[in-house]
Amino acid sequence: MFWIRTLAVALIATVAVSAEDKKPAEFDAKALVGSWSFTGGTRAGEKIDADKLKDVAEYTADKITMKTADATFVFKYSVDAKARPVAVELEILEPEGFKGAKAKGIVEIDGETMKLAYNPTPDGARPVDYTSTKDNGHHVYVMKKAKKVEKKDDK
Repeated sequence: MFWIRTLAVALIATVAVSAEDKKPAEFDAKALVGSWSFTGGTRAGEKIDADKLKDVAEYTADKITMKTADATFVFKYSVDAKARPVAVELEILEPEGFKGAKAKGIVEIDGETMKLAYNPTPDGARPVDYTSTKDNGHHVYVMKKAKKVEKKDDK
């Protein structure tokens, strides 16, 4: 009987440790800060041409600035790092004609790669994955973090 109880306790401990190993890693919103170059994108199921993905998005702790050929866009954003997938709220601050537009999205960072998916419809449901189709209308972007250029001392 002692061995059966011992075996049962060992089995339960092994299952508990296994379950803990499968917990997703904590999302660090600070990892968003920096310059990100677009490497791919899809809007409502339509792939975005590479020549339209040349812009760079600059992330601070609470804002995104993106300068395009047509205008400079500034968004404020917030992240719910406890949600799964990680949730992001976006609101356009500039340019004036788009000011106040909001979107719900999700974000994921894996090393130097970020994926962002959002529903551009103000009252639309937040995406649950990084799939963009004509039916869901989601916008999905993949970005690479720009390498920091180190300044050399002139000593």
